[in-house]
Amino acid sequence: MPLDARALRASEAGRDVPHADARVTCDDYEQVMASPDGTDTLLLIESVKPRLRGVSHAVAFVAALLGCIQLALMPARGPQYLADLVFGGSLVLMFGVSATYHRFTWGMDAYRRIQRFDHAAIYILIAGSFTPMATLDTTGDTSLYLLCLMWIAALTGAGLTLLGVHTSRGLRSALYVALGAVATPVMLRLHQVIGGGRVAWLVVGGVLYAVGAVIYARRWPDPIPTVFGYHEIFHLLVVAAAGVHYAVILDIVGSA
Repeated sequence: MPLDARALRASEAGRDVPHADARVTCDDYEQVMASPDGTDTLLLIESVKPRLRGVSHAVAFVAALLGCIQLALMPARGPQYLADLVFGGSLVLMFGVSATYHRFTWGMDAYRRIQRFDHAAIYILIAGSFTPMATLDTTGDTSLYLLCLMWIAALTGAGLTLLGVHTSRGLRSALYVALGAVATPVMLRLHQVIGGGRVAWLVVGGVLYAVGAVIYARRWPDPIPTVFGYHEIFHLLVVAAAGVHYAVILDIVGSA
């Protein structure tokens, strides 16, 4: 049966800890880690943690690091060059923090601290992804205003998260999607600059992010809870979305 407070107390009392089975959801790991009990529960935590938790983001971190180096070597210069590096840096930050947070087992206090950085890094990625797109839009001042608004909102959200302001999973997902939606006016004009095909792929990336946020909020589907659950699907969609956006930016820079 799903692991609960009784299992936690049993582990701390030195009694046998039940092993995870097909009925244990991958969310049980997060519930155990978020419990107020001490680090004596780490064996229990290991028994419910999905085996592939954090793997995709660990691989994506290496890819993002190489991708950021590639962007640094591209011929773009000026504001666009800096904007591309901001995007690359936000990918490295988010995937690096996420892999560190999800792949390893931490003590309770460390878990809570790293969790804050993990959630805060998502705000930075959203603003970082919008930065090169806003820089490409030279048709007016609206993109600059929206870029400033995006970064103010992202830094505010990240700062509050790091300070420990707690929000529910559903509200956090909604905030991520709403922040990304700030880019809509720029996306509607960007086809004049980079072409409709590239804009379509940017929209595909945005949809992948949004679908991932819904899966994260609903905690479904959860196909193989002890190995590959809903959180792993969410992570893969984030990797796919980031990869699509990176490919578009690299194509634009390479053809300039």
